[in-house]
Amino acid sequence: NLKWREEYAPPILDRIKARLDSVKTNPDVPKDSDLMGAVTYALNEWEWVPGIFSGGDYDLDNNLIERMQRLVSLLRRNSLFFGSHKGGETAAMYLSLVVSCRLNGINVMEYITDILNRCASWCPATPLEKYRDLLPDRWNQTKHDKE
Repeated sequence: NLKWREEYAPPILDRIKARLDSVKTNPDVPKDSDLMGAVTYALNEWEWVPGIFSGGDYDLDNNLIERMQRLVSLLRRNSLFFGSHKGGETAAMYLSLVVSCRLNGINVMEYITDILNRCASWCPATPLEKYRDLLPDRWNQTKHDKE
């Protein structure tokens, strides 16, 4: 990705910047128009735009996050039936776990089954750090299977 970004991004960014500059200096574009506001905003933020293309290890869009956010939108309609504020908080906690599992490539049912079985077998004085190791970004079922 980085090789392609280094090769193709600079000329495209140069054309975009030139176009923004031409709109900014165009006397036919009213200073208080929406277009001028958008162009001014883009130019004010421009120093950070090239940095977006300085790495090859991340996506240039947020489609993954949009798909995860869709779960929240779908849940919103059903939230009328949680029964109470506490029910809504519990649902939000589970939704957060489900989304975190998906982001980490974890099967949600395997994850929840594993952590429930594991926590049920621990004594009440189990250190908090042991529970933190069960969060989706730290969880590794094969590691836990050896415990």
